[in-house]
This record gives sequence, C-alpha cells and structure tokens, in this order.
Amino acid sequence: MPYCDAAAFPGDSSHRPRSPQRSPRARSCGRGPWPAPAVSAVDVAPHLEEEFVVNLTNPGKAPDRMPPGCNDVCLWRCRKPDCGYEWKAVLNSRALTGRGCRRCGYARVGAANSRPGPGGSLAEVNPTIAEELIEVVGHPGWTAFDLLPTSNKTCQWRCPEPHCRFEYPAPPKRRTGQSSGCPRCARRRSVAARVRPRPGKSLQDVHPALADELVEVIDEPNLTAKELRPSSTKLCRWACSKPGCLGRWDATPDQRSRRGGTGKRCPECHPPRKSPTQP
Repeated sequence: MPYCDAAAFPGDSSHRPRSPQRSPRARSCGRGPWPAPAVSAVDVAPHLEEEFVVNLTNPGKAPDRMPPGCNDVCLWRCRKPDCGYEWKAVLNSRALTGRGCRRCGYARVGAANSRPGPGGSLAEVNPTIAEELIEVVGHPGWTAFDLLPTSNKTCQWRCPEPHCRFEYPAPPKRRTGQSSGCPRCARRRSVAARVRPRPGKSLQDVHPALADELVEVIDEPNLTAKELRPSSTKLCRWACSKPGCLGRWDATPDQRSRRGGTGKRCPECHPPRKSPTQP
C-alpha cells in the first residue's frame, strides 16, 4: 500500500493517522503502577502478603494493589516452616472464602478423622496393648487416648516380657487386627515350635532307654525327653543306668541315638578304643 501523507490532504480526515488504541484486555493487564484500592486484599487477610509469591495474571501486581474480589491467578507458598508447599489460586478464593494450603488442609482433616470418639480410643478398647506404647512417630505428645485401634500411624512399642524388653515399630492396626506382638519373642516361639517333636516322635517315644539316662538339657533345664527330638543338637547331660556305674557325660540326643541308640555311650562302661598307632 503506498504511503499517504496527511499533510497532502488537509481537508480529508480519512487520511489522518490514527493514534494506537489499547484493547480492554491490554488496559486491564498493563504493567503498573496500579492505584491502591479503597480496601485491599491485605486489609481483609493480612497473612496473604507473607504467602504471596507472584501474580501470574498481572506480573508485578501485589496483594496490596488488588481488591479482595480480584480474579487474578497468583502463586502462593505456605508460610509454615515444615511445609513450604506452593500452589496456584485465584485471589478472591483466598481473601473472601479463606482457602489456604491444601497440603496442610489434608493433614488437618486426616488428623481430625484419626482421632477417636468417646470410648473408642486404643487405651479404652485395648488397655493391655496400650500399656506397651512408647510414642507415636511424627506426633509428639500423642498417647493411646489419641489413637484409634485401627490407626495406620507408626508407633514405637516395648515388649512387656521382663527377659526381652525389645522395642519395635508397628501401627496399632497390625497389633489389634492381626494380633501381632514382639517380633523377637515371635521368632523365639517359632524356633521353639520347630524343635518340638511331633506326637509319637520324641526321644521318650523312640528311644525310651536313652530317655531314662537323661539328667538334664544343659542350656534349657526345663525340657524333658518328651520335648526332645532324637535328632536334637541340644547338649544334654546323661547318667549311666547300669547298677554300680557312676558314669556321667555330655552328648546331644543326635549323638546318642545314632546306630540304633548305641552312639556315644557311657565312657566308664564303654571306654574309647585305642588306635593301633597309639602307645
């Protein structure tokens, strides 16, 4: 299009250069300075100034330059030191409806839902288990009265057995729903159950003559021949059953039950043989 000089057509307004027009959107989003409103968002909710990061709709426009009903989308950061979560939200949702950090909101709702009602706490429903509670991990000051029996919160427990006193983590739900307890005592019971003989398979049943010579199980004196397997490796003390023999020796049931019950007999009645090379 050829260039038109307005001076060449002094009486024709159609050839006059027009001043640039700003669109309504450009006027609303123009960069500051913005006049302060009569009532700003900071006047209604002062904490917004601490959590404000940046105005995404009008960069550079701060909450003190926006009315409470402003529709600008802003980036916010939670002011709690242990949170620091960032999220996007319209200003009026924060200034007028009071919405805040969603992560902290979820935590508050979860904490409220996890609190038991009257008579429904762990201390009231399962007082025996509640006595073993040391602490609720991540919730200082909580006690068994603040926990539901079905809670999934990790807790620290102490075994009530005087010979154990082992400390271990577990949620109350596992302890009440699965009847689980001290893992160390559970392993000890499991091992003890594995070494117990099946009915009719004990040392007393298979080798009654050997059972008569058993004095004691050295490491576990409370065990009897009825509770020992013939293949047990527990060290035992034996006394010779022959009249007039005072022989005593140590051996395992496995050593004694070899070769049909003739293994490692009384050293007084059956002294070890000397090899031909011995003097």
